[in-house]
Amino acid sequence: MSEQTHNEQSPLLIFTDLDGTLLDHYSYSFEPALPVIELLNSEGIPWILNTSKTLAELSELRIALNNSHPMIVENGGGIAFPAGQPMAALASDGAKGGFHLLTLGVQRADILTKLEPLRREFSFREFSDMSAEELSELTGLTVSQAQQAMDRQFSEPLIWQDAEAKLAQFAARLGEQTLSLLRGGRFIHVIGDSDKGKAMAWLSTHWPQSNHLLTTVALGDGENDVAMLLQADFPIIVRSPAHEPPLVKHHRPVLLTNLYGPAGWAEALIGVLDEFGYTLPAGTGSTSAASPSAE
Repeated sequence: MSEQTHNEQSPLLIFTDLDGTLLDHYSYSFEPALPVIELLNSEGIPWILNTSKTLAELSELRIALNNSHPMIVENGGGIAFPAGQPMAALASDGAKGGFHLLTLGVQRADILTKLEPLRREFSFREFSDMSAEELSELTGLTVSQAQQAMDRQFSEPLIWQDAEAKLAQFAARLGEQTLSLLRGGRFIHVIGDSDKGKAMAWLSTHWPQSNHLLTTVALGDGENDVAMLLQADFPIIVRSPAHEPPLVKHHRPVLLTNLYGPAGWAEALIGVLDEFGYTLPAGTGSTSAASPSAE
């Protein structure tokens, strides 16, 4: 397919996880992905960060990544639109740090209100109970990074201090209040009825397409990326050095990268861009970038 045909009929819209996907699991480096990032930007291909991180955590990172697009934050709880972009008019929940915010789930203040009576039934400790210094000790983040992680709009992480058997009961009680539970590595995340996939679907539906068809690509490495991968026309699992690939039962082929983290991210997108007729950077010709994932 020629580049001209691609641009006229099927523009790409790329959604990507960060930690373990575009960012190395151990070093958080994205250096192997830089040539592909530069290509996406030079070709005007939008690539959307779809992450568990907060807007505060992304404020500097997005500049380092040279990403100027809307961002899906806090596991799909909301979308941050850069001020001045036409899509910012879709946001209705205030502004913060040069962004206009749209809530897709529940705002954090509402989550905290709904969690309060559950303290009488279950034992847990919320981010709102902690200082930045305490969170720094728990996670290994610097105090500044911990402050950014605590600056939340759409979710509330907590440490579960009760019996494991009571967690399902806790999830059911959350469901009664239109909240849901997402299990992370260290924390339980309480969010609204939202996830990365629902946020991706919302943004894809509202993306300015003119008369174009839209082809979506999603890249992720973990369980909280499954909903996003299920929404994509091109679902790509980036291989992780720390855990097995998540199970994604998609009606389309699911690709699993051969390389890890940002190197796998780059190899997979090189394959996609080559298939759509883009001119690749010298030395990055199409290779066997990924293989079908077992379902």
